[in-house]
Amino acid sequence: MTRPTAPNKNILQEIRELVSPAEREKARMSFETYPDDEEILRLRMTIEKGILLAQQRLVARARKEDFTLVACPNGKVVEINPATIVF
Repeated sequence: MTRPTAPNKNILQEIRELVSPAEREKARMSFETYPDDEEILRLRMTIEKGILLAQQRLVARARKEDFTLVACPNGKVVEINPATIVF
């Protein structure tokens, strides 16, 4: 059960009251190795490249083996001819 919050307190103040100083220090130390914005961007780009490569391979396989693909744009299920897909 949660306690009622005072109108002047923000969420950080409430968290500080609930977490011991030792736990706060432990959490702070774990963030020293947290990736910076540049590394996060690099990881995101690597993931996006991997997704694009997987999509390209799926379309190439569908063309080679002559089967249609299924997609759900806007929640509507549709069949797509792989010959119509351009990357």
